[in-house]
Amino acid sequence: MKLKFWNLAVVAIVSLAMLATSCKKDGTLSFSIPSESILITTNGYDTEGSTTFKSHNISAINIISQPKGWTIVNIDMYNKTITVKSPKIDEEEKDDSGTFELVGYTPDGDNKSIELYVAILEKEDVDYTQAPANCYIANIANTRYKFNPMIGGSATPLETAYIELIWETSEGLVKYVEMQDNVASFYVESTTNDDDEPTNMLTPGNALIGAYNAAGDLLWSWHIWVTNSNPTEETITLNNQTMMNINLGADCNSEGEADGDKIGRSYGMYYQWGRRTPIVGPESWNFGLNADKIVYNVNGYERRLKYEESTAVTGTTSWANDNPLYIITGNKDNSFDWLYEGHEELWSATSKTEHDPCPAGWRIPDSSVYANLTINSVDDDKQWQEAQTMYGWNLVDKNDQSKSYFFSAAGRRNYLDGRLDIMNDDMDRPVPWSGYYWTASTAEDGKAKAMFFVLNSQTRTWNGFSSAEPMYRANAMPVRCVRE
Repeated sequence: MKLKFWNLAVVAIVSLAMLATSCKKDGTLSFSIPSESILITTNGYDTEGSTTFKSHNISAINIISQPKGWTIVNIDMYNKTITVKSPKIDEEEKDDSGTFELVGYTPDGDNKSIELYVAILEKEDVDYTQAPANCYIANIANTRYKFNPMIGGSATPLETAYIELIWETSEGLVKYVEMQDNVASFYVESTTNDDDEPTNMLTPGNALIGAYNAAGDLLWSWHIWVTNSNPTEETITLNNQTMMNINLGADCNSEGEADGDKIGRSYGMYYQWGRRTPIVGPESWNFGLNADKIVYNVNGYERRLKYEESTAVTGTTSWANDNPLYIITGNKDNSFDWLYEGHEELWSATSKTEHDPCPAGWRIPDSSVYANLTINSVDDDKQWQEAQTMYGWNLVDKNDQSKSYFFSAAGRRNYLDGRLDIMNDDMDRPVPWSGYYWTASTAEDGKAKAMFFVLNSQTRTWNGFSSAEPMYRANAMPVRCVRE
């Protein structure tokens, strides 16, 4: 205990002297810990860990409370780091996790309190640092995930100074986002049961973490896919290609069940052709009021999808990178591509690109993967009322109809205005639903190919399917990933 207060006393003396000559006395103060935590590796007893903090007009920091057995070894006011030490394994009274309460003081005596969560992890980290990609799967609860923030895509070098959560589909979905020693990390927690006890289940959803340079410019962003499924193992085989049996960003495959919650969790994220950044879908499974999914920023404030028409300024890959919460609507002068000039091949039908949104080892498929599929005749013959509740079709292999695969009808975001669109194009009897899945294959006139199907009317003759429908690239659609 003496060591702790001695260190703080020294820090306070040094920092007060420094701040007396250099600190702006403008009456404002700020004190925060971006990651909100120090997480120590499994079995990390008697081990030090550190985190950075941000402050303005803070000249001294005091400890109000702390978990049993934990100590603060050092608070470096100049480099703005806090270092703690975990309990020894043989200590009689110790907490494996807990919260420090800290108070930062200004030279004038004003103060602000913050909390610092500390924990010895129960599980090994999931380490993606050697497998860079634009998407990282998080499907193990109460686990820290690591990735390389100095590489965008699979090879683009970045001068990353810090990382930060851009948005998440529910508050606290992704926690303790931080970067230390050029390694980024985040943590996902389990849900709790009615007795407030942890389970092995996750709150499903999606998040976006950004890399920033020292000037605060967004350099790159990564999609964090939180799901209770195991997408890399729960697979199907189409035309000799291994495909995930779940949409990118989804929590499950609804398998045609008339369960609104499960249908909504099967949609996943939406992508404009060639963009690696995920776009949110509907707030409700049935596209009620065409409302967009609400997301939350690092401070817990609501953020909504924004819309911008493609121009010489906005219709570029750099603008799209800098504005990940925008959908860029099509321009008639460029065949309704979100890109304003030219039709760059940002996705490839033959190999994975830097803009491919799939996890490492997976990529957007070429259109041949869907070539042998058609609507299951059993589904095609169903009464309209029953077929409507499925929100999708069971698609079968034309050469072997015993092989059946369910694809959700998640609609699209329209190329003209970005609005959510799940209705078919039957003007006389527009009924749900339609499904679109981008492929990496291009088409004539600046379009690209998508797998498409529709429940068109009460007359089964009009139910439609196409394995490679040419579509405008400003459309935003779900995707399925195939193994490289």
